[in-house]
Amino acid sequence: MRSIALAVAVCAGTLTLAPACDRAPPVPETSDPTGKDLVVGAVVAATERSGGIRIYKIVEVEDLPLPFGRDLHMIAYDPKVQTFQEAAELRRKGKMTVAQDHMMVRLVNFMPRDHRVISNEPISDEERAPYLRSVQSRQR
Repeated sequence: MRSIALAVAVCAGTLTLAPACDRAPPVPETSDPTGKDLVVGAVVAATERSGGIRIYKIVEVEDLPLPFGRDLHMIAYDPKVQTFQEAAELRRKGKMTVAQDHMMVRLVNFMPRDHRVISNEPISDEERAPYLRSVQSRQR
């Protein structure tokens, strides 16, 4: 009888948690004002000047001497959404396409944008390849 009660309790607990597993974790209320959260592997949702919120993934961070500072090398994704939570849900579902496979933005230019780090992920060789091609083209 105890084993049946335990099995029912486990099933009930699993069913209670299942809807939460189907959603992305809550998005942080703010981002780090110094940009220390913008690291390799960070998936960032940021407001666009043209409206909406776009998702980016940081594939490399270059620290340049002053006065230049840091450069963020990113992948930009479509579609844009209206809220940071929608961005997190879109990323979790994986229903995005690459809008630009490599772009470089100076940290000082990115920081004024309202942004949130919605996850941190490893960088695949495929994601890193456009950045590496860019570096090789600069060395010629």
